[in-house]
This record gives sequence, C-alpha cells and structure tokens, in this order.
Amino acid sequence: MAKKDDLGAYEPGLTQEAFTARDKSDYADITQKLEKYGVCVIPNFIDPSKCDEILEEIDPHFYRYSSWQGSPFPKETTVVTRSVLHSPIILKDVVSNGLFCDMASHFLDEQNYFMTGNVIRKCSSGIQLNSGIVYKVGAGAANQGYHREDHIHHTIHQACERFQYGKETLFGVGVAFTDMNKLNGATRVIVGSHLWGPHDSCGNFDKRLEFHVEAAKGDAVLFLGSLYHAASANQTLKDRIAGYFFLSQGYLKQEENLHFGTDLEFFKDMSLNTLQLLGLRTGEPYCGHIDYKSPGHLANPELFENENETENGYYGETIKVTYNDK
Repeated sequence: MAKKDDLGAYEPGLTQEAFTARDKSDYADITQKLEKYGVCVIPNFIDPSKCDEILEEIDPHFYRYSSWQGSPFPKETTVVTRSVLHSPIILKDVVSNGLFCDMASHFLDEQNYFMTGNVIRKCSSGIQLNSGIVYKVGAGAANQGYHREDHIHHTIHQACERFQYGKETLFGVGVAFTDMNKLNGATRVIVGSHLWGPHDSCGNFDKRLEFHVEAAKGDAVLFLGSLYHAASANQTLKDRIAGYFFLSQGYLKQEENLHFGTDLEFFKDMSLNTLQLLGLRTGEPYCGHIDYKSPGHLANPELFENENETENGYYGETIKVTYNDK
C-alpha cells in the first residue's frame, strides 16, 4: 500500500489557478483536474443574479437547532435542508445543471452486466440527488473539521498513486451564493487527499496542500466525495452563504419504496426497531435524515426523545485524536 508521503499533489508554486477550469465547456480539462486534485473551481457556474433570486426563495426556510454548539455545526450557522423543495431555481439551474450532471455521471455511473437464466442484461446505475443543503455561516463561526463527504455511505478508500474509477459514491458541487474568501469562511480543501487511505491523517498533513477556495458569487467548486474538505471560520461581520449539492449512484436506496404514497398513520404505532427495518431511522451518521432528524419523527416523535441526534449525529462512538506536530 502506498504511503501518504508518496501521494501529495503539491507542486512548487501550486496555486488555485492549477485546479480552476479555463473553459467550463472543456470537459477533458475539468476531468483531468478532478482526477489529479480531487477538486475543480468553475468560474461563472451560474449568473450572479440567479444567486439573488435563490436567496429570496430560500430565506424563510433557514433554521438551526439550539443544540448545535459546534457539532455538527457552529452555533452561528443556519441551514436550509431539502433546498430543492424550496427553490425551483436551485433544482433547475444547480442540481439539473448539465456540467454538474455530466461530470457526476462520468465519475459515478456504473454499467454492469448480469446473468439471468440464459441471457445477459446490461444495467446502468444512473445518478440521483443525495443531498442539497444551503449554509449561512454567520460572523464568529469557527472552523469546521476536515471530513470526507462519502463517510455517510461508510466508504473506505485505499491509498493510491493515481485516481481509480469505481470507488466514488458521491460527487459534489458547492455554489457561492455570496462571495467566498479566506476571511469570511470559504471552503477549505486538501488537494490530492482523495488519493489518501483510511488512516492518512487529515489532522496532520503538509499545509501547502491546504487551500481556502476563493469564489465570487455564482462561481462553483466541483469535488469528489473522497476529498477532505471543511467550512472555515467567518472572521467578518457579514454572512457567507453557499449551497452544497451531492449526487450519488441510483442504487444507494432500498429496492422497494415503502414510503412514498403511504399515509403516516400507518407507521404511527410501530416500534423504533420496526421503523428502522422499514428505513425510517437515520443510518449512522446522517444517512436518510429529514432536516437532521430521523424520518420516524414524522410518525412518532416520542420514540426519539432520548436520542441526541440533532447535536451529535448518529455516531456509535466518537474518539478524540491528539496530533503530535513535532
């Protein structure tokens, strides 16, 4: 297995320009940057005027829980979950954006052949929206910890010297609805960290690989679910607002849809274990949530009174790691 020291994408004089698209219609260039760095900045992803319209659509839907005191978000952060249900523009111009969907299909879509009796059938996984959340990071918000988005699917990556297809379960785009910079909480990324293994540390690494992604309103950042990234501290007096949208393979769900079209009353008297078997309890840490709560809340909130889900997520165990910088 390759060691992390062999995997760094750092090059002398490396700047954000190296992983910024020169032409958003040049799919080959964007693909090459994503393979090498795990991230690619897309200037002018949407028109800045669309950002203003989006913020007007979603403004009534920002919320936070009082239990958020740093986990999962700083107390200064408010969110809009399930944003596609509140903003037709997000659905049309962001989630359905041709570049985003084409790149996601390139990195995620699987085509496989399966034997059924005496025939061979070809199946494509396709892509689907996994999440679409808008974050308003207020003044004084602290740094978020580095993480890989695909940990929700328990995806474990082995270290590799160059990108290998068939390992990704998420493909994301972060859209700046206001300007993003180092001072106001821009997304931090560790370029090349999509090549790291499961034990390569996001808490002790070559800081030359860390970038605060500068983005003007309407710019976007495409990145792989395996890339270590995090929100940064907002040291200004104004909110920083950005939306993060992830697509996944279409098979990452139950075979039978038991919920759509089923009256909530049907689930009301079920036990917590039964709700979990039917897919109505969030899988650790956050998979399947509705506004960061188990979907079973809608059927019987009393079953969840003893769970600290909105504060701690659904982690079975949390281990504190102390890094020695010597």
